[in-house]
Amino acid sequence: MILSCNSMRWLPNCLRSLALTDHSNIEIYLVDNGSVDGSVDYVARNFPSVRIIRHERNLGFAEGYNRATEKVDAEYLLFVNSDTEILDPGWVRHLLTVANLDSNVAAVACKMVSMGDHVILDSVGGMGIPFWRGFTDIGRGETDRGQYDRDRFEPFSFCGGAALIRRDLFMKMEGFDRRFFMYVEDVDLSWRLRLQGYRVGFAPCARVAHYFSGSTGSKAVDPGKLHFCHRNLLRAIVKNCGSSLGWALTNYFLFSVALVAGFSLLEPMKAVAVMKAICWNLLNLRDSYGLRVKIQNQRRTGEREILSWMYPRLERQQPAEHPALRRILDILFERSQLSHLGK
Repeated sequence: MILSCNSMRWLPNCLRSLALTDHSNIEIYLVDNGSVDGSVDYVARNFPSVRIIRHERNLGFAEGYNRATEKVDAEYLLFVNSDTEILDPGWVRHLLTVANLDSNVAAVACKMVSMGDHVILDSVGGMGIPFWRGFTDIGRGETDRGQYDRDRFEPFSFCGGAALIRRDLFMKMEGFDRRFFMYVEDVDLSWRLRLQGYRVGFAPCARVAHYFSGSTGSKAVDPGKLHFCHRNLLRAIVKNCGSSLGWALTNYFLFSVALVAGFSLLEPMKAVAVMKAICWNLLNLRDSYGLRVKIQNQRRTGEREILSWMYPRLERQQPAEHPALRRILDILFERSQLSHLGK
């Protein structure tokens, strides 16, 4: 399934590479979010075997996939961004091999590499950034030396840009959080799956090239992206954190204060984006809390185990912007992080 919104620039290359997949039992769907660039007609003319699911407007990543999944009858779902290129025709076989190793594997992440240089990693799955500052793609910007190919490597979450997931579990979990629109929805779903005792696997041979943020049009962390990421992070914390909720909220709000203070001087629109993110959560707190009660009542995995997967012993990616502010934040929150994880 390829989610698209005015993705004419990317679709020809993506679909040509998908057509080389050597797995016979596969159907390709274009899930269109109200495109007006002629891309749907182009696909219908040039790739007649591709099934098209049209949405009248842009429903976002989460709800766009949710509604499309209801119309698909399959054992597994494959989510693929339009700004990707499949590098290995056997990628589906590799994903299924990992998925079938253990009945508790709910999803499998691909090895995503840079579209510009296939030796540079883009993502092998997700992990937490220290002090509840968000989540990041493991490996981004690193040279691929096979450092994540070992048998026991397992990311906390899959990256929605290229991953396989069991459809029955996707439906059981009620899909992505439709309130997210975009960003953090893959982490949130992975988190909920792990709370119920499921795992997220990784298939290093399923290599997919990705043009980072190609589908959204900007690699920069602009105010819009910051708003959605910070907004959705807080909702995910409220819903999914167990005994760590107090610690997570304290650090989230302290981090937010630091962001607003720093951005007020450097980039005022980003400070506004952070404040709007918190206000949105306050307005939607009743809904988030209702989901929290349901999620926590159904959980089967303890908090210590969840945090060990969320914060693995790997070199953590840190934001490249404003290094002086980043060092201050590290000093402020490091003691809290270490003391809590040491419990």
